[in-house]
Amino acid sequence: MIGAATIDVARPGGAARLGEEVFEIADAGRSMSFAYRDVEQIRLSYRPRSLDYRVFRLDLRMRDGRSVTLHNVATSAGALFKPHERWDKGYVLFARGLAERVAAAAPDARLLAGFPLWRFWPATAVGAALCVFLVARAATALLAGDGMAALIAVGGLAVALVFLAPFLWRNRPRRFSGGAIPADVLP
Repeated sequence: MIGAATIDVARPGGAARLGEEVFEIADAGRSMSFAYRDVEQIRLSYRPRSLDYRVFRLDLRMRDGRSVTLHNVATSAGALFKPHERWDKGYVLFARGLAERVAAAAPDARLLAGFPLWRFWPATAVGAALCVFLVARAATALLAGDGMAALIAVGGLAVALVFLAPFLWRNRPRRFSGGAIPADVLP
């Protein structure tokens, strides 16, 4: 017996259930079920959006190639014009329960947090290049005696760091164990 109790979680537009041997995800009248032993990889990441800064994502990949992506907010087309529907507590409960059950049923499954390396390092390089450019622009403006341009460049650097630093920190690539999901990839 993998899971001692069934856990049912309501989510916007559907539901999620962690059973003893399988988990189910229902979405807009469609239902999918997967055995824990068939999970190849779980990846949790932080994915802010323009209108919502606290968005998290759970990606599942099964051994047969199927995949599922869940967010802690509703992702409907109308969500752009209305407040997001959130299921933060249920998302955390589901992610933790799923990771524990997958770790028990599929010990070779990869439990990952953050971006894959191929995505993280280019994002870090672009962020660093932006910061270097803004520092150089501020220094050039100061040397030219243009204090306002220097102030604007420093302001841009501050704004960039406010968004880039937490984004890159939360999405740094790492592994976790079934019972120890890093808190910075959960709401």
